[in-house]
Amino acid sequence: MDPITADPLDRMVADYSLVTNGYSGKAPANPYPMFEEQRARCPVMHGDLLKQHSVPSMADYMMTGRPTVTLLRYKDIHSVLMDPQNWQSYIVGDGFGAAVDNMLLTAMDGKEHDHFRALLQRPFMRSETRKLMDTLIRPVLMQEFIAELRPRGKADLLRDLALPYPIRAIYEYFGFPHDTELLQNLASWAIQVVAAPQTDPELAAITIPQSMVAGQAMYDTLLPIVQAYRQRGEMKADILGHMMQVDDNGQPFSDEQIAAFVRMLLLAAGETTTRSIANMMVQLLENPDVMEEVRADRTLVPKAVLETMRRDPTAGAVARVAAKDMEVGGIAVAKGTAVLLSIASANRDPEVYEDPDRLWLKRPMRPLLSFGFGPHMCMGMHMALAEMEVALDALLDLPNLRFDPAHPHPQIRGLNLRGPDAVPVLWDV
Repeated sequence: MDPITADPLDRMVADYSLVTNGYSGKAPANPYPMFEEQRARCPVMHGDLLKQHSVPSMADYMMTGRPTVTLLRYKDIHSVLMDPQNWQSYIVGDGFGAAVDNMLLTAMDGKEHDHFRALLQRPFMRSETRKLMDTLIRPVLMQEFIAELRPRGKADLLRDLALPYPIRAIYEYFGFPHDTELLQNLASWAIQVVAAPQTDPELAAITIPQSMVAGQAMYDTLLPIVQAYRQRGEMKADILGHMMQVDDNGQPFSDEQIAAFVRMLLLAAGETTTRSIANMMVQLLENPDVMEEVRADRTLVPKAVLETMRRDPTAGAVARVAAKDMEVGGIAVAKGTAVLLSIASANRDPEVYEDPDRLWLKRPMRPLLSFGFGPHMCMGMHMALAEMEVALDALLDLPNLRFDPAHPHPQIRGLNLRGPDAVPVLWDV
């Protein structure tokens, strides 16, 4: 694809596909039978399940040979996530931290993590994001996407909605200028940073330098935006306005700090929600009785969002490292050993979820691991849930929404960062 002449949205799709390909490796598109067999046979497994399938693993992004144990049961994974003192997160930064000057909240531990999270989290709290559903999120979706798509009667929900919509909504909330090219550039650069880890050395020789260039381009683009915002002197109820007014031990954040923080947040500000929306719609379209149930009773929309995220989560795995000699699931884990936590396996653990493969809206819910859990739970979770709920509610209003038989059936794939390559659909006009 010619990067100069290509449609910026097509470039975003290509970057998205690069991530999907990297995190699919040689694994089966449907890994759940494999998880079921492994969970029953050896739920605490020596070795790295992702690396065994040529998938980049945050347990050892840089392929150093770090000893790794894979956990597949809900109770073991939950116990690790709830003990950040003994199971630390710094290894998360190994893969692409260098591209963002190692400024990653997810890779911070202890007091450093708690300090910065407390300063940054207010705009992302549920009480704040719920206010945005009618004032920002729904207007963006309806006016800029649904109004244009509805008369067409067909779309690729990935390209035409799931990819650009959450990026447009969260960037509006950041307080960025409404400049389509700017937003598409920032989104593509963010995806390129995330795509850095690769198990193929020849591909990594391309993606790692590309991620460094992308990370610097993000910072160089964001700093003037931050400076211009401050110079205007109007502190709005958005993320930049919040950061301008943070009191960090008596000192405000500098423009350079804010640009670095925003760059960090942008890495997870759109593309993971894109995958979650696409995964949700594939599952509902594959289960039309369930989709009809939600269409008839919109109070089930939040349940549908959470249940699809349980049944097929975007973030299929995370990792921690033992800060001292530990034991998990009855197995000794030496200090410095990484534990790969298979969230996707835990989410279908029959010890926790009855009939776990079923898409069941009335399911008794347990604490959901799809956004992580404990102190490192995804800070943008409530924004993502709000965006997904608004999207599902609007898409259910498209009459007779169905897969487009002229295209291949969508396939959700990947051992991590799961998602389909396209979601072609039709509806009656």
